Amino acid sequence: MSNCANCGQFACWDGRLEKIPAHCPMHDRKEFYEETLQEYEKEEIKNISYNSALVEGEGHSAWTRMEEIIEFCKRAGFHNLGLAFCVGLRKEAHKVSRILQDAGFKVCSVACKTGAEAKEILGLKEYQKVRPGQFEAMCNPIAQAGLLKEAETDLNILLGLCVGHDTLFIRYSSAPVTVLAVKDRVLAHNPLGAIYAENYFAGKLAGHKKSDKEEASDEISQKILDVVKKSAGNGILTCAQARQLAEKLKVSQRTVGNACNSLKIKVRQCDLGCF
Repeated sequence: MSNCANCGQFACWDGRLEKIPAHCPMHDRKEFYEETLQEYEKEEIKNISYNSALVEGEGHSAWTRMEEIIEFCKRAGFHNLGLAFCVGLRKEAHKVSRILQDAGFKVCSVACKTGAEAKEILGLKEYQKVRPGQFEAMCNPIAQAGLLKEAETDLNILLGLCVGHDTLFIRYSSAPVTVLAVKDRVLAHNPLGAIYAENYFAGKLAGHKKSDKEEASDEISQKILDVVKKSAGNGILTCAQARQLAEKLKVSQRTVGNACNSLKIKVRQCDLGCF
């Protein structure tokens, strides 16, 4: 099994093949690599790979991601572009669409909530919503991909779709897909901030480590609801109080957060972004 993330040598990058580690698939997968090279001879694939390499060379450390997409599309001959975006980034989508149109492209844009279907269709319960008690439309990446297919787009651009929704869009997209930005509300849509600021986020990320005994489900027992309600006499919990409750009840912080949502209890002073 390939283990490139823990290589340390990256001989494939600088050509020092004598330094290839034992786990590297380049040792004994010659036939496999020859087969992959044959794929690059296909006209559509060659167009994408050749022009992406051109953009990499010309724009290295000079062009923004937005510029790279524009220049790549020009070189590859992609004129009809699709923009699949999250409504949370609707202002950004408007600006991106205008920039692409000013650059000479035709743009078909589709928001994630298209269809206005209620989340209950997916089986979500009221307390599992972002805003319990209100109508919430489900994200509909399959419809987004379908509408862009009807528009016969040459390339589809993703802007801020949620984790999982982007997965479905990529799976159902008939056109090639590239990503302009991904969603990370905590880090101003810069997910690598959690990696670069390792010291600050280490504790938060550690909270997601697999425990010895994973909770069987997201169901909230009446006992948990009663304890949470009693602890929030005025309808408010602080972040610290919510974490203490999770430890006391031996449940995840997410479960306490879901209980608060179900009881319409507000969590204040949230310094870690857990609730």
